[in-house]
Formats: sequence, structure tokens, C-alpha cells
Amino acid sequence: MVELLVVVATVGVLIGLLLPSVQKEREDARNMQCANHLKMLALAGHNFHDVNQFLPNASYQIILKKFSDVNDNYGRFSGLFVLLPYVEQAALYKQGVDNIENGAAPWDEGTDYATCYPVDDFLCPDDSNGPTPVGVRGRANYRLSCGDLSLNWDSVGTRGPFSNGSKAKTTLASITDGLSNTVFFSECVVGTAQNVRKVKGGQVVMDFANGRKTERPNLYFKPSLCGAARGEDGDISDGYDVVSADDKLMGNRWGDAQDPYTLFWTILPPNAPTCAIGAENSVRSAASSYHVGGVNVCMCDGSVRFVSDDID
Repeated sequence: MVELLVVVATVGVLIGLLLPSVQKEREDARNMQCANHLKMLALAGHNFHDVNQFLPNASYQIILKKFSDVNDNYGRFSGLFVLLPYVEQAALYKQGVDNIENGAAPWDEGTDYATCYPVDDFLCPDDSNGPTPVGVRGRANYRLSCGDLSLNWDSVGTRGPFSNGSKAKTTLASITDGLSNTVFFSECVVGTAQNVRKVKGGQVVMDFANGRKTERPNLYFKPSLCGAARGEDGDISDGYDVVSADDKLMGNRWGDAQDPYTLFWTILPPNAPTCAIGAENSVRSAASSYHVGGVNVCMCDGSVRFVSDDID
């Protein structure tokens, strides 16, 4: 009996020693899969560029402009949408183009709409909130970089590699800082009803009432004002309102070019608060993830780096 107890105790100790190692291996595997997804998006971006001689747009896709006469919402379709053929989703892209030609918007729902199909390559395996059923607006973790200038989705200039297609056209040659020095894509946690008051997944409302807007509220936030919304235990501090509309949460529409869905800015460090004037209004998404200590970032040369939360 004593020997049996000793064996049981020994097995328990071994399991206790092995479990953290197994958990770390699983986390490392998910992190590597996430990095591979970003590399694939970079390759897709380069292939798009080879075909069209310019990069996808943050909004107002140049290659969709021909539909502007039949669809007032063509400008809302995202850079991820036009990358579909380059991530082995040509059939879904064709369906989506047919939707656009028939007047669809990226927020429409139902099985007839391409943007209501989940695309695994747009999802980080570390975020369990990403997958959605067919017929519901598809979600995305991966975002296009708009650089460090705080402009709205429809005012995006060229501080990042992705521009408003009605105002600018970006080529790889025009990225003068160098492809290996310029952020291409990164990731953001998907917003849900359960994490709207979390720094990861939430959106802090910086309204006139709390005096946190700057002189040009529709364009610029002081990073320090947004960063001050960080509370304890990953929460947004009390006293700050948050965006809570179910259909306007972070990353909830991979087909939509609006700020909270497919764009991010390099203004604040990873896993900092995301701030907004309101729902779909000047949402300055910070890169975020459930990886330990930082986020994966893809550069314009296709290399992927892990950027720490502590970066200056």
C-alpha cells in the first residue's frame, strides 16, 4: 500500500512538471501558426502587387472602383477582401464581386454574402473568439497597417503601406523607409460582448464629456490620453465609456474597411488600449493578441517579428 501511494505521488509530481512544458509547446505551436498566416498575407500582398502594380488599399479599393456607379458602398470593402484570390479563396472572391455588383454592403448578413463566410487564414489560432458560423459576418484578427498618423478609414494617407484608393496608390517602390523597416500586417484581438471592457478587444470612447479629446478630435489622439485608460487586471479603467454595440466590435467584419474591423495603427505599443470617438468613429486600433508578452508583426519584405509589449 505504501509503495502504491509512493507511485501515485511520483506520477502526480511528474505530471505537474510536464504540464507547463506541454502548455508552452502548444502556445509556441499556435504562435508559429499565427506567424505563418501573416507570412502568407505578405506573400498575397506581393502577388497582388505583381498583378496590379500597386498594393491593396485600406479602403476604396482601386480594383473595385468600376462598381462605384452601381454600389455606393464599394469603398467600404477591405484590403483583406481583395486578397482573397491570393489566399486560395478565388471562388469566394468571385461570389463577393457578384455581391458588390448587385449592391451588397460588407455588413450584410446571410449565406448569400461572401463576407459571411469564415476564412481560417484571417484568424489567429490563439483567439478562440475568431471562428463564426456561415451566414454571420466573418471575423478577422489580421489587420492592415496604416502607420503612425491618426486618420480615419476614408482619409488614410500614406504613412503606412495601405492607402485610401480614391486618394493615393502605394507601390512597394514608394516605401522609402525600406521594406524590412515598414510594418505590413499585424493582429488584433476580436471583440465580443464578454471583453468590451477589456484592453484586449475593447474600444475606449474618448468623448467631449470627459475632456479627453484633443484640438482636432476627428483626426488625432494624444497617445498618453489613450494609454491612461488602462486599468488593472487587463481591464479598461472605470470612468471610461466603451463601444458595446454588438455589430460594431473589434474585428467583427473581415470584409469591411472601417477602422475597427481590418485596420490598425502603430501609434501605441502592442496590447495598449484602443481608443475611439465612438462606434466606427476614429477608432485607433492598437495591435493586440493573446500571445504571451506581445504580438506578431509582418514587415513589408515578408519577414515576421514578435514585438514586445515593452517596446518604446
